[in-house]
Amino acid sequence: MSAAVPRVLFCTDNSARVGEVRAHLEHAGFVSGFAGFAEPDRTELNGWHLAVIDAAVNVPAALEFCRRLRNRLTDTFVPLLVLADEPLATVRLAAFDHGADAVLSQPFAPRELVTQILALLRVKESHDRSAEKTAEVSRINKRLQAAHQQIDQELDLARRLQQSFLPQALPQVPRLRFAVQYLLCGRVGGDFYDVFRLDEHHVGFYVADAMGHGVPASLLTIFVKRGVRAKEIFGSQYRLVPPAEVLDRLNRDLVELALSEHPFITMVYALLDFRDGTLRFARAGHPHPLLVPRSGEPRLLEVRGSLLGVFETDFPELSVRLRPGDKLVIYSDGIDNVSYEGHAPGAASLLACAARHRSLAVPDLIEVFRRDLAGSLEQADDLTLLGLEICPT
Repeated sequence: MSAAVPRVLFCTDNSARVGEVRAHLEHAGFVSGFAGFAEPDRTELNGWHLAVIDAAVNVPAALEFCRRLRNRLTDTFVPLLVLADEPLATVRLAAFDHGADAVLSQPFAPRELVTQILALLRVKESHDRSAEKTAEVSRINKRLQAAHQQIDQELDLARRLQQSFLPQALPQVPRLRFAVQYLLCGRVGGDFYDVFRLDEHHVGFYVADAMGHGVPASLLTIFVKRGVRAKEIFGSQYRLVPPAEVLDRLNRDLVELALSEHPFITMVYALLDFRDGTLRFARAGHPHPLLVPRSGEPRLLEVRGSLLGVFETDFPELSVRLRPGDKLVIYSDGIDNVSYEGHAPGAASLLACAARHRSLAVPDLIEVFRRDLAGSLEQADDLTLLGLEICPT
């Protein structure tokens, strides 16, 4: 047992037995107490380590008392030792049926009684240690559940905040049609996109991807949203910021943060004059945009460009002319590992899928990419597919 002196309660309806048994218990170093067979109070066994029930005179009353005690002991374990006046198996079995943990039959020596009590006290000690460990695990689980609930609430808040920064609807632009598929692999993600009307003749749009996913990546996407400065206003005049300059400014902002862990971000930013279809774009480590012309084979629009947030660098700009029926798709790297109809994963499969379905309108083409490419993957990364189409006149 522990350092506390064991407390043993002797229960009997024969007061003549009390003195003898209590003498044996106190000689062995136990603290002893006495109780009759009256209905036990709910707190009667509080503070007692073991109960000895005397069945030497009135077996039925002793066994019924044993049963009542056991039924009371729902939240704690107190061993019950029954002292029987005869070694009959029926009495022992009945005692166990009524909740006894051990039965000691007459005649027995005082040493045998003490030894049996010590054995039961060791069982109680082991049980109490296990119960305490179980209680500690339960307390830890409750704390973990509370922490998980807090994290879940914070993730939900981050998700709503991130969703609020996404376009609630794609802009209605003459001669243009947009479509998007935005698939997160978690509650919040590292992908981000935006499409916005800049004036009567120009629209800007981009897709960005912060490395990783989850809350840290989602915070970077919010930084991108706030950091993209596509238009400068001077009184009654304004200037549309070229794509290369947009990425350069954003890159310098990220580098100047001097974070201990570099917040790597990839991005394609594009500016389209929808009067004549002139598209200007710059790229920062992002997958190359996909051009699906009305006639001719799909191809990637390749231009160099480093990751954002690593070091100061320049971002070359590429200009192409989009004609009626042409489609452009900007996508994140969640599609890089996909394989389509036996083609090599990544760009080759994307081009093959685009070639097969190039006659589709851009909403249907984006849906095919989601179904036939992204749908074939066990999604381990966020995926964004943003497409536009120059509508035939």
